[in-house]
Amino acid sequence: MFGIVPKLQQYVCAWNFWPAFMKRFFMSEKGPFTIFFWTPLAKWGISIANIGDMRKPVEQVNTLQQCVIAWTGLLFTRWCFIITPRVYSLVICNFCMAQTGLYQLYRKHQQGKLFTR
Repeated sequence: MFGIVPKLQQYVCAWNFWPAFMKRFFMSEKGPFTIFFWTPLAKWGISIANIGDMRKPVEQVNTLQQCVIAWTGLLFTRWCFIITPRVYSLVICNFCMAQTGLYQLYRKHQQGKLFTR
């Protein structure tokens, strides 16, 4: 927005104490000044919260929510192989998100409560 991020990127890279590899990382198309860096970090929160929900009783797990988490994880795992640059940390993150959602759905299915909220 208004060119703030490129200016901030140039400002940070101008600091003389950064090693050369850090400056290359900051300037890369997958670096911390792009969405490709921050998206996996944010999406890990969903997977971690879902892992924490595995301690909940099956009755408290929302089927629709888990379907959305699993579907989103699967869809964006595929999408990560189409977009450029390929961000493999996002692939792993989305795959784990799909697996946690599918596992929660499996738990509900095992209890025979898949179609209850």
